[in-house]
Amino acid sequence: MILVGIVGASGYTGEELIKILHQHPNAELRALTSSKNANEKVKDVLNLDFPYEGTFCSPDINNLDGCDLVFFATPNGVAMGMAEKLVERNIRVIDISADYRIKDIELWEKWYGQKHLSPDLVDQSVYGLPEMHGQREKIASSMIVGNPGCYPTAALLGLLPIMNYLPKQNILIDAKSGISGAGRNLDSKKLFPAGDDNFQAYAVKTHRHYPEILSILQTIDSANSDVLFVPHLSSMLRGIFSSIYVTTSLDGQDEISDIYRKYYADSPFVEICQDDLFPRISDVSNTNKCLISLKYIEGQKDSVNLVIFSVIDNLVKGASGQAVQNMNIMFNLDEKTGLI
Repeated sequence: MILVGIVGASGYTGEELIKILHQHPNAELRALTSSKNANEKVKDVLNLDFPYEGTFCSPDINNLDGCDLVFFATPNGVAMGMAEKLVERNIRVIDISADYRIKDIELWEKWYGQKHLSPDLVDQSVYGLPEMHGQREKIASSMIVGNPGCYPTAALLGLLPIMNYLPKQNILIDAKSGISGAGRNLDSKKLFPAGDDNFQAYAVKTHRHYPEILSILQTIDSANSDVLFVPHLSSMLRGIFSSIYVTTSLDGQDEISDIYRKYYADSPFVEICQDDLFPRISDVSNTNKCLISLKYIEGQKDSVNLVIFSVIDNLVKGASGQAVQNMNIMFNLDEKTGLI
């Protein structure tokens, strides 16, 4: 049995983790921490659909002793202040915030506006996107995994198979997220609150998922393309729908579809839709799936304008479900264990 701690267990991501891990056959919730709700009963704070008698404790290292693994479902900057001490105690870490996603410390500090407190641990960390070729083996042997962001998960899964077939270009990523993607403590001056029937773009020049997407793509993109990433917030509760636009010289729909199916042949959570289907948020809601649909339009000068639709649940495949998928790999379990 894997003894699990969750730091920041009272947020959307922490709540989703509790729900997934509660029914996981190989995991036991040992410590749920919350700085805001310490000493309160979990059932009084979260909307759980099962009986749970646990109590939130404070996010203290000593409260996490005895855990085999600790998830950080916290704002950026929290994990990097605690992870080193946990690793020293031989406790493995999955950080669902951004502290260990970007290897370039200077780039990270520029975009996140703070000094990184554990740069040496960044060198040891592994980017936790299992479907990226070569990552499963790295995840399995790592003490610390940086769980990808929700937007990057959808965008990267849509782009990874085809990056080596693209000429240098500006890749356009038009992405829409459910309101839960903004967190329980969203800035109501910039974003509309939950419950509003609304839709808006935001952080077009400043969204921190841009350097994450670009840094991962540039590890495999010899053409060194750039990305134009435009995020939107929707009043739906959960889900991410990414529309990605690229130009390629590949010859036809069948060739493109074959490339994607071969790339994800061993990835149980990624499904390539039939040519005549468009994915919907409802198709992936409350699952760890990613649905990808490919539509090409013949362009000028022998080029093909390819539209890639990539759809996930931002709270599951975009956060907690992917984190549990990484846990399964780290502890030599079938990566589908406890996940839909």
